[in-house]
Amino acid sequence: MMNNRRKAVGLTMALAFLFMAVSPAMISAETGTSDWSKAGPYIDKVVFDVIQSQDQTVVALLDGELDLIGSQVDPSFLPQLEEAENIEIADVLRNGYGYVTLNTRKYPLNETALRRAIAFGLDKQAISDDIWDGLSVPQDSPVPQVNPFSIEDQMTYHYYEANIEKGNDLLDAAGFLDTDDDGFREAPNGEDFDILVECAQSSEIAIEVGQKVADALEALSVEAESVPTDFYEYLNRLYYHGDYDIVFLGSNFNDFDVDWLAYEFWSEYTDEPLWNFANFANDSYDGWRDQLLHATEYDDVYEAAIEMQRILTYQVPYIICYENIVLSAYRTDRFEGFINDVSDGVPGWWTNMKVHLKDSEGGPYGGTFTWSNSLDIDTFNLMVTSSQYSVNILQMMYDKLIDVDPEGHDVPDLAESWIVETHEDNADIPDGHTRITFNMLQNATWTDGNPITAEDAAFTLNYYRDSPGNPSGSGLDEMTAAYAPTPYTLEVEFSTESYWHLHSVAYKNIIPKHVFEDIGLQGWNEYSPEPPSDAMVTSGPFNVSEYVAGEFTELSYNPLYFHRLDRPTDGDMTTPGATPTNLTLALVAGAVGAAVVILIGGYVLMRQR
Repeated sequence: MMNNRRKAVGLTMALAFLFMAVSPAMISAETGTSDWSKAGPYIDKVVFDVIQSQDQTVVALLDGELDLIGSQVDPSFLPQLEEAENIEIADVLRNGYGYVTLNTRKYPLNETALRRAIAFGLDKQAISDDIWDGLSVPQDSPVPQVNPFSIEDQMTYHYYEANIEKGNDLLDAAGFLDTDDDGFREAPNGEDFDILVECAQSSEIAIEVGQKVADALEALSVEAESVPTDFYEYLNRLYYHGDYDIVFLGSNFNDFDVDWLAYEFWSEYTDEPLWNFANFANDSYDGWRDQLLHATEYDDVYEAAIEMQRILTYQVPYIICYENIVLSAYRTDRFEGFINDVSDGVPGWWTNMKVHLKDSEGGPYGGTFTWSNSLDIDTFNLMVTSSQYSVNILQMMYDKLIDVDPEGHDVPDLAESWIVETHEDNADIPDGHTRITFNMLQNATWTDGNPITAEDAAFTLNYYRDSPGNPSGSGLDEMTAAYAPTPYTLEVEFSTESYWHLHSVAYKNIIPKHVFEDIGLQGWNEYSPEPPSDAMVTSGPFNVSEYVAGEFTELSYNPLYFHRLDRPTDGDMTTPGATPTNLTLALVAGAVGAAVVILIGGYVLMRQR
């Protein structure tokens, strides 16, 4: 079994790298060429049941209480799931990873030698082999290997296998010595120290990885302990730069943009809430930031991204532990139409939109589709959460100007078309500036019946930029204006040119002006609705119909959703429409098309049992 899984990982990685070798710029070239439609949903309700224990989650799926496991499936459950009837397993190489963040502001973890020694001491290959049962690969760069911007295959050294000798040499040279012969090293200032590794108590994989990190420290003669901790408790400390040593986390990315490198490790964000958990500050790193953000040519952006990754992999504010195959498990006896997204796997926005009852169950319309959610939603305020468990729910309630389809391409959402112009394209635009014009759909409404207009979009962008400390304002600091010259035309202007400006505005969730202008700029992080008693004005395909804290969140179909299907009222159920072209079978001409085929083959591996 393990050898087959390793072959699956190897095939996936080989195809991903082949895609990268064709041309890293293909991702950019394909923007806006999606064959997917956002039409849906078919189901009446989606319920997120809070089940923290994965063994209980698996039992619930096998017993038919769940339709889908909403988190990564622990590989140890694969044999049990593969033998069960009406259960399908889907694989996708994760656009993300598991990692530990190190508090680079805290002595002695502010010593680069100690952080590098820990990275050399950690056996990432053992994590992939023992914990993931061969269903992951070691990773060093903070940009996933599936991303064409990743430096992973260009590095001249790796931290993949434990090199205790190298780690000990680094510590000896930096003055971390066992001066009192107690078996543990003292810091260079002569003081005793120990390191606490914290990991989510709700995840067996997190607990096992945390112990591997503690074992690596002990092998380096550094006193350490790994302690399973409440995820939200330590996440809140990270949000506001509270005290910690080493914490295990995971990151997922919805696209292949890497402009986040300019913010996540920026020196000026060492005290900024919700950013730079590692408190990392490095002048050389900051020196590449301007080129990453303001270059307009792909080669210049690529150079900056590569150099920033080189610095991060040497300085080690994060230790990236693995990039894994995301395993999704779901039942096939009632529903069909599951979508294996390149970023989310099966548990994601696209599955909720396209899944539908089988004809034998009275489909395709109607029914309640049930997920598991490992932790409860921590807030219904989309601006203050970075928890994937909350995003699972909130992403179904709001819309963007442009979204990302299951294959990683741009797909129109509230905007039906757009154009990006600089002075070279339009003499009316000042030299060095950028203007983006969006033509918006004219049939979209909020759940309270008010129309969604360009005024809402302009208000949203200005609100995100101007509300102090709002993480949704990322990428908008150089936006000089967002306004609506007509009710359904949005114009956004930047004082600079950049490769990233389009996505920095188009990927933002749009919020209702008539609600948030009363909340005000200072109230962005105090907004804390308790639906359904507090009616939330949203736009997405679902809205909250019931919530019991710690138990479940129920979302019901929004009949005003602007991408809604024309549901039959006479019982004459039609075949589900708006399905994508099967690109893996298409005959594609040209290099760009070939890259797309490789992309699909590289990311999606399916197994049916």
